[in-house]
Amino acid sequence: MPNCPVCGSPVQPGAQYCPACGTNLQQGYGAQSYQTSPYSQYPSKPHSHKLRTIILVIVVVVIIGIAALFVASLFLAPSTTTAACTSPWNCASGYPLESSGTYAVGGQSCVSNATYVYCIGGVDYNSEPHNAVYYSSTASGNITSWTLNPYAYPQSINVQSCVISSGYVYCVGGSYDDNSDDTGLSYFAQISNATGALGNWVATTSYPIPVDTQSCVASSSYIYCVGGDNETGGSSSNSVVTSSDWYAKLSSSGISSWNQTTSYPTNVYLPECATANSIIYCVGGADSNGNTLNNVYYAPLSGTGVGTWTQTTAYPVTESNQACVISQGNIYCIAGVTGEGSSNSNPSFTNAVYYAPISSGGVGTWKQAANYPISVQTTCAVSSNNVYCVGGFDGSSSGEDNSVDYASLTSLT
Repeated sequence: MPNCPVCGSPVQPGAQYCPACGTNLQQGYGAQSYQTSPYSQYPSKPHSHKLRTIILVIVVVVIIGIAALFVASLFLAPSTTTAACTSPWNCASGYPLESSGTYAVGGQSCVSNATYVYCIGGVDYNSEPHNAVYYSSTASGNITSWTLNPYAYPQSINVQSCVISSGYVYCVGGSYDDNSDDTGLSYFAQISNATGALGNWVATTSYPIPVDTQSCVASSSYIYCVGGDNETGGSSSNSVVTSSDWYAKLSSSGISSWNQTTSYPTNVYLPECATANSIIYCVGGADSNGNTLNNVYYAPLSGTGVGTWTQTTAYPVTESNQACVISQGNIYCIAGVTGEGSSNSNPSFTNAVYYAPISSGGVGTWKQAANYPISVQTTCAVSSNNVYCVGGFDGSSSGEDNSVDYASLTSLT
């Protein structure tokens, strides 16, 4: 029996086509047939090998591509890891501000009411200021997720000071670019009773001079702002640390005209002020040379401004920008910056937490509470008897952190 000259399969004598590969045996050996044949529904073996080779190559390329994407995701995916929690501090959902594949935030201003925490602006991993506003419910006690507010702040901003009063958030000044140039612009937004979100931001009376790192508090529908870094013309090259204090009336129409009031006892920026029962308490800060302070002062507040400042029990360490809150008759100050100043250009961050009783006669004896989980210059706010601390500047390679931790205030005493 003869064989097909192409594939070598046996064929019947006189057959026109090879039953195995479809070669036209009547048109000369070696010539591949492209005519329709009884076997043309089956691909010839040469075509079959070629098709299988092509499919195999495609499969290999796809597998390699998927593997490459998986490996890349391990290295390039944004890091949402937060610092380990240490009792009595609990981990909450990390702050969602992201840049260059890293989540981090510093210099934002956070305020709170009984059910929500709001954070406005801040710089990212690349030290670029943002205008994003995020908020979260505290109804469960924990912060399980952050929601991007539908209305962004009108400009990129950081180290501004915001307060909350009668269903509105008011923000004053801040640095608007990566050169630390300041603004005096102020804005306010209403809190939605239905969703908790902030409404559209509305421009209101500007601060008398471009400023950052001042500390503002709200009391009885007034805002009071202490110290800060004033920049004539808004340029960081004209920066002057000040003792000036200003106050203004707050309403649903915004901030009224600003009035100068009793100056702080020393030039200071990054003080931490908090208020209760119409008394303001200010802790630490840094002087004109950047040296951290341990001075603590308090003063009465009224519709006519800030009363006489009185020095009270000093803070246990010299420190600036510790995050201080007041609740249940105590002031709590969390973490912050130590060792900064003209003699030390590299700031040191601390995780120490201190608290003390407050009264109309000042601040009592300071006691140390459980340390914060990381050393950081963070921002804290009180809601539902918990204190929530968000991100902040630290000594890591990124320079900022996105960890959010919270603790019940009773667990810190």
